[in-house]
Amino acid sequence: MAEQENRFVLNLALAESYIYGTAITVDNSYSINIQQGSNNLVVLPSDFFNIEESSEALVSFDLPVDSNSNKISITSEVKVGRADLIEVYISQDNILLTLANNLPIEMTLHTML
Repeated sequence: MAEQENRFVLNLALAESYIYGTAITVDNSYSINIQQGSNNLVVLPSDFFNIEESSEALVSFDLPVDSNSNKISITSEVKVGRADLIEVYISQDNILLTLANNLPIEMTLHTML
């Protein structure tokens, strides 16, 4: 199996109960929402048709230099949706709190093809 890496530069802000903003790739930019979920799940726009449905991915968030740690990684299910939006659902409260307090500057998605 081959591995695929998708890297997104993030420009995020904090809302009342979620994180939102823009995720930028070399080719495109997408709206992104990061929020609480019952399980870890990333829903990608239809542009990512080459990613196999329900495949598992390693999702890494690079945090700003002034934060306590440089990177947070989670294992997540990946699906391709119909919207032009990236949705990230995180089930661990402590990880979501860390991301809210140290808005990530980059997200990398490692998937298996």
